[in-house]
Amino acid sequence: MRALAEVRDDPLADDGLLLRRPRPADAPLVLRGTHDPLVREFLQAVIPHRDEAAAERWLTEIPPMLWQTGRAAYFALEAAGEAVGWGELVNLDPEQDSAEIAVWLLPEHRRLRTAKSAMRLVCRFGFERIGLRRIDAYAAADNMPSQLTGAAIGFRRAGYRPALFRSSRTQRLHDAVYATLVPEDLC
Repeated sequence: MRALAEVRDDPLADDGLLLRRPRPADAPLVLRGTHDPLVREFLQAVIPHRDEAAAERWLTEIPPMLWQTGRAAYFALEAAGEAVGWGELVNLDPEQDSAEIAVWLLPEHRRLRTAKSAMRLVCRFGFERIGLRRIDAYAAADNMPSQLTGAAIGFRRAGYRPALFRSSRTQRLHDAVYATLVPEDLC
């Protein structure tokens, strides 16, 4: 596994979608995403930004610091020049050459084709640029769209974890389906 700070970070494209590093101009995307009820329900630790200025400050400080320290890789997803979603590789584990993926799209872009392309791009970055040997995904047991999207690009269900994560919106504990992907299974 290569250190994130040394990895080429030029954009990747797939099926009309572009994966790139986030920039301060993505503040409207991050603001909308952190206030989106589904993003907040099915992802942990999503703290809604107060306004665009707060989102811009976060984008200026946090993603670059996490890249530099090798703790996480954050991405903006773009279609036709417009930021439409977010992707992450977190819990990077150099000993296991593994990471965990999370992806969300703005409501008007939530289609299976777009979601598959988004998830595929984040996985390609992990496998091709970082040298990961495994990417894990956790989806709430009641979040079937996320589970289907992962399965559509090659994730294999590997287990079930009761009460694994807490909703950022309702604080409700969600059971999770655990799935994993290796490079040769990515489709």
